[in-house]
Amino acid sequence: MVRSVSRHVSMRLTILALSLISAASISGELSPCKFNFGMSWQGPDYAYPAQVDYVTLWAGGDENFNIYWDGAMLNACKPGGKQAGRTPVYYSYIIAFTARRDLGLKDCDVGTPNLCQQGADFIRQKKARILSQYDKYASEAAKVWGTRDPIIWMMEPDYYQYASGNTQVGGPITYAEAGALMDEILATVKKSLPNAVFSLDISPWVSNPTAWYAAFKMDAFAYINTSGGRTDADDARIRKENTMTWKAVHELTRKPIIADDGYGVAGASIGHDSTWDKSVNLNARIGDGVVAITQANPRVDWNGVLAGVRGQLVAVSCQTGIRLAPTHQSGSRGLLQILSGPEFSNSDGRNVLGRVLPMPDKSPVERQ
Repeated sequence: MVRSVSRHVSMRLTILALSLISAASISGELSPCKFNFGMSWQGPDYAYPAQVDYVTLWAGGDENFNIYWDGAMLNACKPGGKQAGRTPVYYSYIIAFTARRDLGLKDCDVGTPNLCQQGADFIRQKKARILSQYDKYASEAAKVWGTRDPIIWMMEPDYYQYASGNTQVGGPITYAEAGALMDEILATVKKSLPNAVFSLDISPWVSNPTAWYAAFKMDAFAYINTSGGRTDADDARIRKENTMTWKAVHELTRKPIIADDGYGVAGASIGHDSTWDKSVNLNARIGDGVVAITQANPRVDWNGVLAGVRGQLVAVSCQTGIRLAPTHQSGSRGLLQILSGPEFSNSDGRNVLGRVLPMPDKSPVERQ
């Protein structure tokens, strides 16, 4: 009888939770349970399309947190702000931006001296400086955004460049060193922003993705993301010139993908990529694990385009391994905390609704 009552209560709670997830999925927030559209932050006075779910910003460009730019985005996304309900997303390029200021290092495809030559040695010599910058940006962001609602940090675009190639002075850092430093960075951010949600960068040219992702504690990441623009919506490959496919990296990491497009070398705009507006392409990529596309410089009529295409998209399954972010809706937080018993867990110890439950420190990718 006790088991029967428990199962009945569990089923009712599951139905109620699923209804809350459904409600959250049609709000403006970035969610792993729907397909999301985002764009770059264009300042507080820009007329953002109503259909946009999240806004992105490249963090670390200034020595100090810029309250008038970084802070303005966070304020706009807060309740009462012009972008209220939309999720703020950082491209956290802090290592590269700091090396640019300190040593004049350029991006690898821009010129010399560059990050593919001296980036690894900068990490070895200046780890404390890097962590200090992360601590500064996270603590200042927390003062503006608070510590309740999710803020996504897409970690270190092109991070793989420091652990590969034969041009790095003193040699590249090892995969193990890359993973250890990332652990320290995430812990530094979490000190001030326990509500931070992390995404790990995809470099489509990684030579051994299995070994690379095995170096990281992947349970710390809710998503993986591209960060170089110029992605292919109409191809199984992330970029046609590379062999890595959307599906392969999704299946390897078991993380949903945030894709981006609209810019190229040195962040220069290449305009709107309309291939990411076509339902046939979006549905194919949804099947490969993509749950979001960021258009850095969307077309002026993008809102109407999105309004038309959303109804043509296949459903996105809420994927395991995703921590459900708190929402602005009252009542949902407490319920999701209740849904943590074994009756709500899969065989791998994860909540069937996506919330990560306490687990041993183990990556989804087998450590080598």
